Amino acid sequence: MKRIKYIVAAVLSLCLLVSFKGCSADSGGKEWKYNIISVFDDWMESFSKYSLTKNSNLHGVKTNGIDEYTGSYEAKYERFNGKEFILGGTCLERNKGSNLKATYTLEITSGKATLYWLGSGEKHTIADSNADTTYEFTLSSGDNYIVLEGDKFSGNLSLKVE
Repeated sequence: MKRIKYIVAAVLSLCLLVSFKGCSADSGGKEWKYNIISVFDDWMESFSKYSLTKNSNLHGVKTNGIDEYTGSYEAKYERFNGKEFILGGTCLERNKGSNLKATYTLEITSGKATLYWLGSGEKHTIADSNADTTYEFTLSSGDNYIVLEGDKFSGNLSLKVE
């Protein structure tokens, strides 16, 4: 019952925000459409069940690109267990376009590692063995993250997404 109240409150808040954002539309309705999408994107981001790993908790050094979906990452791992959500986010439509290219080098000296793109809850393996190549992908609506998952993983990862 309490959850339903929160959902209703969130939906009503969204409707209120959309109505205020739409008041400034004076370009024949186009501005209003983009304002709705922008508000909805912001709202979706707050409800994602995933989030980027904080820079202080990453095993390497991340340099941000033009947004949270792009950038570079260099890391060395020693017996790493777990997941790092390196780049990504949640949105309906990315302002900078949906097509991205990941250039990477994954070097596994021991254990297991999988580099993957998590798109709308679906895992798309980029690499799970030594590799030095590129991977092109198209973001979908919803969650989109580049993740490294390790099981006693020792090795290196060099990643650039643009």
